[in-house]
Amino acid sequence: MKKCKSCQMEIDDKASICPHCRTKQKGQSLLSCQGIFLGVLVLCVLFVVAMIGGSKSSSSTSTDSTGIQRDISEKVNTPTPTDDPNPHFTDGTHEVGKDIQPGTYRTRKPSNGCYFSRLKGFSGSLSDIIMNENTDTPAIVTIAVSDAGFKSSNCGTWTQDVSAITTDKTTFTDGMYIVGTDIEPGKYKNSGSDGCYYSRLANFSGALGGIIMNENTDEPAIITIATSDKGFKSSRCGTWTKMN
Repeated sequence: MKKCKSCQMEIDDKASICPHCRTKQKGQSLLSCQGIFLGVLVLCVLFVVAMIGGSKSSSSTSTDSTGIQRDISEKVNTPTPTDDPNPHFTDGTHEVGKDIQPGTYRTRKPSNGCYFSRLKGFSGSLSDIIMNENTDTPAIVTIAVSDAGFKSSNCGTWTQDVSAITTDKTTFTDGMYIVGTDIEPGKYKNSGSDGCYYSRLANFSGALGGIIMNENTDEPAIITIATSDKGFKSSRCGTWTKMN
């Protein structure tokens, strides 16, 4: 209990107005205001603490997210190692520079009905064919940087593994061969066969400019393959054997 500041009558400690004289108790009002103020202050402090805690949690999450993104970025930017040192591809129409890289490729096995062509466009017209060829035997082709595309059908796998495909460099049958790798330079004679075609090659572009000489014959032939020749091509000629 306390006394009213006006009438001095006893009133409740918490009374803000004297029930006897209806006088407002200023001291109590002040205390009440102070209580409200303190309550608001406590709520503000709790709100700030909550915000700081949430910020830390968000920062931690952001850090974790950034860490994940950094790991992904590092994986994307790191070239994927490959066990195959020789790029290769199979049948289809491929865009040079995107699907396949320019360079010299070969098929290491015979494949019946193989057709391939170097392309300068994808219109499908004859004017977009740089060169084309049909063969049943191992083939070699050099795809130029300027080529737009390359088409292969029934050829199997083309690879930049241009190591030897022969076991004897002095005797061989039909196919396209690298001089010095598959066969030795020198003078050769074939066993003879109808419709034999053979050519000495300056390169593997497949273009006429890559042919040093060529010949068609139905009789046994003799040819000297020079050390400077890049390749030799034989079709329906039987077996070539190096002469002593």
